[in-house]
Amino acid sequence: MNFNLLKTFFLLKFSVVVSLAFMACSESSSQVTIVVPDEKDDVSSSSSEKIVASSSSKIVDVSSSSVELSVSSSSEKAIESSSSTESSSSMPSSSAAVSSSSAGNSFFVENWREACLDKINEYRATEGLEPLTLAPEAKQTCTDKEAADDLASNKAHGHFGDCGEGAQNSGPNFSTSWRKTAIEVSDAYLKMMWEDEKELVTSGERDPNKSEDYSYIGHYLNMKGNYKTVACGIALTEDGKKGWFNVNFFR
Repeated sequence: MNFNLLKTFFLLKFSVVVSLAFMACSESSSQVTIVVPDEKDDVSSSSSEKIVASSSSKIVDVSSSSVELSVSSSSEKAIESSSSTESSSSMPSSSAAVSSSSAGNSFFVENWREACLDKINEYRATEGLEPLTLAPEAKQTCTDKEAADDLASNKAHGHFGDCGEGAQNSGPNFSTSWRKTAIEVSDAYLKMMWEDEKELVTSGERDPNKSEDYSYIGHYLNMKGNYKTVACGIALTEDGKKGWFNVNFFR
């Protein structure tokens, strides 16, 4: 075989191999590999908060978990799944199971609910209104649960109506370093709800007949409303540092 012809043949073959190799590298460099963890991989984050409710110092365990995983290629993709606690008026429920807890919590002093009722009636008496009575125990326990649910979700009146109440006053996110007992909390909030808001009415700053003013004086109007029974409920976080106070009025 002619030597020059053989040399030319090998040069052409080498060029083809180099070109193919270059094309292969170019194609592989443009590819994107996406790896999604298997279900067994730990890609979820979860949080759990225990709430101590005032009814015989029960514990409401409210937990939630969510997971979000994002991956991208030539077009961005996102994978998101979540599970959240469901609200329910029944007790206990799968989302807020109630169990016994440490008895003798010094915050929940004896007869604090009666003290709450007495304070409300004391204010009502100044306007010649009929006294209220304590709602049945089931309503008291339900009001505790509402307070625990509101504390967990950090949303005032977030579960209004769960206990069949016609009106609700709420004292959210109080610190137990501010008031040491349930009676101190209820006394302080009821004073603000009645005296401070009534002052807005008597001064003429707010008008009970104007719907736009209700958000400023609604607690006072509820306390003097045409109701028959009342339930006072308080829930505390497990560490006892923060709490939530709800008052439900029933016809």
